[in-house]
Amino acid sequence: MSREERRQYQRMMKGQDPYSAPRGTRDPRRKPTPRPKPTNAVAAAPSGRRFWTRTAGAAVVMGVVAFSMQWHAGMPWALYVGVGAFGFVLLAAVAGRALWQRAADRRPPP
Repeated sequence: MSREERRQYQRMMKGQDPYSAPRGTRDPRRKPTPRPKPTNAVAAAPSGRRFWTRTAGAAVVMGVVAFSMQWHAGMPWALYVGVGAFGFVLLAAVAGRALWQRAADRRPPP
């Protein structure tokens, strides 16, 4: 075997255990381990604390922004716009989450 052939062989065998069983052979007594079924994070926790915290935070921020943008129009109107923006963001997030969960339930298993 030439020096070049030996280097090529060493490169090819790099990282392989010479004492391990060849590929494709396994112990017939050993049963295959069952793979856990993949869970969808949305289906597992459709309305968790993290979702509600983030949704409420985003809704409050958007309500305050809308309130402050309408402040020059007067107090009752600014309050209505702020509460309306809060409700819209909350409703949109809940509807989006429901649609996302519905799509995840319809998805075929991998």
